[in-house]
Amino acid sequence: MADITYQVVPHDNGWAYKLGDTLSETYATAEEAIVHAKDAASRQKIGDGDALLAYPAPDGGWAFQELETDKSSSRL
Repeated sequence: MADITYQVVPHDNGWAYKLGDTLSETYATAEEAIVHAKDAASRQKIGDGDALLAYPAPDGGWAFQELETDKSSSRL
């Protein structure tokens, strides 16, 4: 099970990614929000933890994808 989950959600007439209660800036498309969520996750330092991306699937449900995170011990 993932330690954190980024969700891509409708926001301000566009799309944003959400982590907990925090929303990103608004992007024009869900695809653009997914790209930025993946970028944010790649820089997320959660030790040996895992991240998951949840986004709207074409069938109206949710699709899930495991994301790569920064597993280095660096704090920078």
